[in-house]
This record gives sequence, structure tokens and C-alpha cells, in this order.
Amino acid sequence: MNDDEMIYYSKLAAGLGGRAVAHCRNAVFLVLKEDERYWPMDDAIEEKIYLVSESHSLRAEGVPPNSLSVDIRTGRYFVELNEEERSSIDHCHNGFRMVSGGFSAK
Repeated sequence: MNDDEMIYYSKLAAGLGGRAVAHCRNAVFLVLKEDERYWPMDDAIEEKIYLVSESHSLRAEGVPPNSLSVDIRTGRYFVELNEEERSSIDHCHNGFRMVSGGFSAK
């Protein structure tokens, strides 16, 4: 997703009053071999955020939605959070680390 594609989400949030609760999930599909595939999806890698219509002036390289995403608990944009703050609240990324840490290639 790039900044231009973010406009769609900004307009969506604007149509919902400027802020909407969104459920975010990262998809993980791991292929180790042709016959060895894993789809480890569960609620551990889902989080609720506010999707807002007003984007933050900061941009996160490679993660454009972070300038439209606000943490529900802190009320701060994800682009404002440092790595320590983000890792303590970002369940999608924490869940991915948990899932990816559970696999080993043989």
C-alpha cells in the first residue's frame, strides 16, 4: 500500500464520522516445502485500532497505514510510538513474532 492508496481508507473513516474501530490481522502462510505448509491464524494476531480520516504528517517507511491508525489505549498515532511502545501494544506484530518463533526449518 502506498500513500495514494491510503486515501481510500481516509475517506472511509471520514464517511464514518472521522474515526472508526478497525480490526487488523496480519496473514501468515508459511511454506517450508511443497507438502509442508502452515496457516497459524488465531486471535493472538488481531488487534483493534482506530482508523481515522486525518493522517499524521509523519510517515512510516513501508507501513503507510500507521499514519491513519491510532492506538485505542494511548490515543496516539502508531507513527508517533517508539519501538518499545509499539512492541508492548502491537498485537499483530507480537503475534507474528510469536508464530514465526515457533517454526524451525529442518
